[in-house]
Amino acid sequence: MNNSSKINALGLVFFVSIIFSYIISEDTLGGAKHDYLFHERLIISFANDFFYTFNNYGDGDLFTRNSPIFYIALSFLFKLGIELESIRYLNLVAAPLIIYSFYQCLKIRFRDINDTYLKFFSFIIFLSPTVRSLIIWPYPILYAFILFLVSIKFYLKFLKDDNHKLSNALKSTLFVALSAYITPNFSVFAIFLIYKFYLEFKLSKNLNYIIILNFFLALPAVIYYYIFDFYFFKHTVYEVSNLIKFNVFNKIVIITSLLFFYFLPFLKKDNFRKLIYELLDIKKNYIIYFFVLICVYSFNYPPGFGGGIFYHISSYLFSSNYFLFLIFFLSIFLFKSAKLININNILIFICLILYNLQISIYHKYFDPLIMFVYLFLFSFEKFNLKTNIKGLIKKYYCLYIIFLGISVYKVGFLA
Repeated sequence: MNNSSKINALGLVFFVSIIFSYIISEDTLGGAKHDYLFHERLIISFANDFFYTFNNYGDGDLFTRNSPIFYIALSFLFKLGIELESIRYLNLVAAPLIIYSFYQCLKIRFRDINDTYLKFFSFIIFLSPTVRSLIIWPYPILYAFILFLVSIKFYLKFLKDDNHKLSNALKSTLFVALSAYITPNFSVFAIFLIYKFYLEFKLSKNLNYIIILNFFLALPAVIYYYIFDFYFFKHTVYEVSNLIKFNVFNKIVIITSLLFFYFLPFLKKDNFRKLIYELLDIKKNYIIYFFVLICVYSFNYPPGFGGGIFYHISSYLFSSNYFLFLIFFLSIFLFKSAKLININNILIFICLILYNLQISIYHKYFDPLIMFVYLFLFSFEKFNLKTNIKGLIKKYYCLYIIFLGISVYKVGFLA
C-alpha cells in the first residue's frame, strides 16, 4: 500500500469515527448538544410561522445568539417532512465540505509540497473537538467556517494570481460576507481583506468596486439587526457590570493565550533561546513589561463565560489566574522574539478581538479558526513554512490529539 492509499484509508477511518460518534452522541465540546436542543424550537417555529418568527426573532421565547439564516435553512428541510433527527444526520455533509475547503487552501498556500502531505494535513480537522461536536449537533458557526475557508481560498488566489486580482478579491469579499450572514462575527475579517486589497490596488477604481460590494452585502444585515433590536447590539445573556463587559484587557489576555496554544506546533529550540534574551533585556522592553502589567492588573474575567484552555487549566490546577498570566506574559515576548509583531498580525489580532465582542470567550469560536489564521493570513518573517511543513503537520496532529483527549476528559469529569 503506497502513501496515498494509506492517507485515504486514514481519512476513511476518521470519517467512520464521526459516524460512530452519532451512535454515542459525542459532545467533546461540552455544550454542543445543549445548544442544538435549545435551538430546535427555532427550526420548528420558522417552519410553522415564518413571518412571525422572522419579525420576533431574538426576543422573548425566540431569544438566541445567532443569525436566523441557519435555522431558516433547516426549517425548509423540516417543512419538506424531514424529521429533526434526520436533519442531524444530514449535517454529516459538513465533514467533507470543511475538509475539502481546508485542503484547497493548503494546495494554494503550499504549492510545492507533496499533495499527500497536504491531504494528510486536511484530515486533522476530524480531531477538532469543535468540528466533531458541531457535526453531530448542528450549529451555524461550522458552516461559517466553511464559507470563511472559501473566502481564504480566493484571497490566496488573489496573492498568487496576477492576472485575476480583482476577480479573486471580489470573490473573497463575497464569501466572507456570506460567512458573516451565518455568524455575524466573521464580518470583522472584511477589515483585514480591505487592508490587504488596499495595499495592492491603492486608491483606485478596483478598490472602489470592493468597498461598494462590501457596502451592499453588509447593508441588509445591518438594517435587520438594527430594526429588530437584535442582541448583537443591545442585548446580553447575563447581566454583568460595565467594568467587566467592556474590559478589553480580558480579551487581550485570553485571546493571546489561545494564540499561544495554536502556536505551539511552530515552536523550535531557537525560539526559547531568543525568548530568554528578550526577557532579560528589560531596558529595551520596558514598554512591553508595562503593557503586560496593565493587562494583568485590569483582568477581571468572571467564571462561567468560557475563557479558553489555559484559563481553565489555571483555574482547575491552581484555583487562580496565575498560570494564565504566565502564559500571557511568555506569549507576548515569544511573539516579539519570533518577529511576529507587525502591522499585518496586529490587524489580525484586532480582528480577533472584534470577532468576539460578547463577554463570553468560548474555545469553540476559535477552533480551528486560529489554525487557519496562522496558516493562511499571518505574516511570518523568520519562519519558512514550506520548509517546515512536514514537521508542522506532525506537531499539529500531536496538539490536536492532546486537545481532543483533554476535551474527552473534561466532559467525562464534568459528567
